Amino acid sequence: MGSSGSSGKSRTRSSETGVVDLATCALDLLASRRKDHAQDSWAEALQSAVTSPDPTEKDTLLRSMLKAGISPERICDHYIPAVARRMGDDWCRDSMSFADVTIGSARLQALLRDASLQGGGAPMQGAENLAVIVLADEFHTLGAMVLTGQLRRLGASVRLALGRPEAEIRRLVGDGGFDAILISVALAECYREVNRIIRELRDMTGGRVPIVAGGSILDLGAENARTLTGADHIAGTAAEALQLTGPGAVAGPDR
Repeated sequence: MGSSGSSGKSRTRSSETGVVDLATCALDLLASRRKDHAQDSWAEALQSAVTSPDPTEKDTLLRSMLKAGISPERICDHYIPAVARRMGDDWCRDSMSFADVTIGSARLQALLRDASLQGGGAPMQGAENLAVIVLADEFHTLGAMVLTGQLRRLGASVRLALGRPEAEIRRLVGDGGFDAILISVALAECYREVNRIIRELRDMTGGRVPIVAGGSILDLGAENARTLTGADHIAGTAAEALQLTGPGAVAGPDR
């Protein structure tokens, strides 16, 4: 009799524990969905602001996002790229005009340069001196601007060159005394030209300065990206780029 009662209590406790676990799981899922909805709402609001006829709407929304406790880093590294992707998807679905995408992209770039988003501490001791380059015929510059901001927040000194002619890039590299050169390469770019330019920059620096390629070309895989571009290294993040080009790093493929 006692054994049966004990067994019944055990089953009851087990059942109660199962109910609590299920309720906890449901609450966690609900909280996650609310968080995702909040993030989507901010992204929708930002897209609407940067494509609004009123050019100041983006600045008003930025102040609201910062007041809501969204960090400058999250705005730069998450929301701005997310809105750029949303606009690209909308354009592919013919639900957004090329003119609106162009205006929206320009305003997103303006936000990246906004003084209120230029936070971060003082540069770290021995910070890298880097060049971030987007070649002349490449129009996807937003990613390189996001990367530049990330690198600076990590303590690097960065010179950003967007869409400069080859002659200007050669002068920049020749005069800059850079510790590494980062080149953003798009998925549909002419890789033969990229490969040629990277070979020229390597010859100019005597092969002593690591050249790192990144960008949407990484969708092809790191090894394919390195082969197509001829870069010494391939990096998918700012932290990875700094690791590949930090003190003691040398030029040469990261095989």
